[in-house]
Amino acid sequence: MELIIFILIVYGLANIIVNESIFRKIILKIRSLNTFFDGLFSCTTCLSFWIGVGLYMVMPLELSGIFYVDILLAGFLSSGSVNLIEYIKNIMI
Repeated sequence: MELIIFILIVYGLANIIVNESIFRKIILKIRSLNTFFDGLFSCTTCLSFWIGVGLYMVMPLELSGIFYVDILLAGFLSSGSVNLIEYIKNIMI
């Protein structure tokens, strides 16, 4: 259950930041800082990786038992899960 909550939090944050207009002014200001941020905040896959890494620091998951490996696995899990959700969403539309 903890894993599902983790994935849904990452998906929600990435979707709001990339696709919704609630934080649009702030996101556009951050994206204008440099090309790294522009690419990061326009790509759900990239952003979800980093959100997963950051969320792992607050809500750690027991994935492999090795801290630094778990950080990377949380990022990969987040990115892959968000891609899968987006793929399913696009098929159903």
